[in-house]
Amino acid sequence: MNKKVLCGILAIGVMTALTGCGKENVDISAKADILFNGYNGYGKATISEGSWVRDIETQFCTDMSLIELGLLEETLDDAVEYTLSPSENLSNGDEVVLTIEVDNTALEKYDFKLSGGTKTYTVSGLDEIESFDPFEGVAVNFGGMSPNGTASINTSDVKSDISLNYTLDKSSGLKNGDEVTVSISSYGGSDVEEYCLSNGKIPTATEKTFTVSGLASYAQAISDIPDDMLAKMDSQSQDTLNAHVASSFGETEKLQGVDFLGYYFLKTKEGFESVTPINYLYLVYAVKVKIERDDETCDVTYYHFSRYDSIVILEDGTCSVDLSSAHISSNIYKPGFKSYYYYGYGDLDSMFNDCVTSKIDKYTYENTVK
Repeated sequence: MNKKVLCGILAIGVMTALTGCGKENVDISAKADILFNGYNGYGKATISEGSWVRDIETQFCTDMSLIELGLLEETLDDAVEYTLSPSENLSNGDEVVLTIEVDNTALEKYDFKLSGGTKTYTVSGLDEIESFDPFEGVAVNFGGMSPNGTASINTSDVKSDISLNYTLDKSSGLKNGDEVTVSISSYGGSDVEEYCLSNGKIPTATEKTFTVSGLASYAQAISDIPDDMLAKMDSQSQDTLNAHVASSFGETEKLQGVDFLGYYFLKTKEGFESVTPINYLYLVYAVKVKIERDDETCDVTYYHFSRYDSIVILEDGTCSVDLSSAHISSNIYKPGFKSYYYYGYGDLDSMFNDCVTSKIDKYTYENTVK
């Protein structure tokens, strides 16, 4: 054979090998397209792959059986990967890039090969969405006593035509100044923004914070109790003590004086808010008595208390106390002189132990008694 002819034949063979043995290229991106739907700012992009699989079957696979076509379609599906960036929360004018990657490894026996690439699209045609405030008309009602206040949601004045579920993150154990958060959700459990979008609107917020206010509160310190109320409690306590003296002292006993010594104030510790009473206020007195009997004289000093509990401070700073509800010492003190006894304690340590120390597992305290 002529050497020039032989070289020509070899060259044609090499070129054929370099071009994929004559395989015809199928450009996947030619018929791919992007569809935009939704609303401006919340649009979504989806891929329309086009008819390239059907075109391949029509052009290259007319002699294949149904089983062979089925296997080919699976192979083609595995050979092509589509990527959109971005694909959600789209606005008109945004750009979306479609990337098509192909792998021809499993297509060697066919008379075609695939090619991909990138295409850029500009978002358009998205309608404007109406926004609405789902918390317009929502109220949170606070009740009970701080720090054990309660909260409940009132939606009777909500005007929205989209049915939503409203929930509180905390509804009990509240005090003035605390914050509670109301959140919205769909009754079906789907994403609430998606649910609202499906109804043609978008919420301006999905939660709103409310500050607890207007609760009457239990006094947390002596300083919470107004001076005028402390004076009233002292006056009532001394009146009660004087009435007791008048009804129970005999002719040989004479009240010499009553000295106010100070307060014990107790309040529940954090974590014990369910314990009652929430607070105690003890008014502590030194009571001086002179006993004169059978030419014998004895001066007795004992310690007496008057206790008020569940002391409430109203929102305007005034104090609410049932002055008639005071408890007085029930401990019996015997001074050792004849058969006399008094309701109180012979020393302040014993009183402090009964009134305060016995309760420090659940209460903290202030002590102003010197």
